[in-house]
Amino acid sequence: MTTYQFDNGIPGFEHLQQFVLSEVEGEMPVRVMQSVEDENIAFLIASPFYFYNDYEWDLPETVVQELKLDDQKDVEVWSVVTLNKDPNKSTINLLAPIVLNKTTKRGKQHIIHDHAYSSRAPLYQA
Repeated sequence: MTTYQFDNGIPGFEHLQQFVLSEVEGEMPVRVMQSVEDENIAFLIASPFYFYNDYEWDLPETVVQELKLDDQKDVEVWSVVTLNKDPNKSTINLLAPIVLNKTTKRGKQHIIHDHAYSSRAPLYQA
């Protein structure tokens, strides 16, 4: 388990600044991101590239500086998954990816502007 520092929290949870990422068993690239300050707050996150291999956008220089990203190898990108009782209705948030610096253990939920991505993209495409 690795703890990441989110200096500004994440939208809707600005007061929570430390999250632990833990692995989920299975073949899909999925993690649980749980708040250190409030154990009742946890998110299922997944690699957006696993579900959308053409997922692409530019990381603004302000985010690069904020997360102290000196090397592309330090970057990890995750997206919050919302599960539904009907798996075909589960969604992934492509509009606001979670960007992590694996080296400095800093993170930020970055909202992509000027893009057609949805915060509720289908997890499983037909």
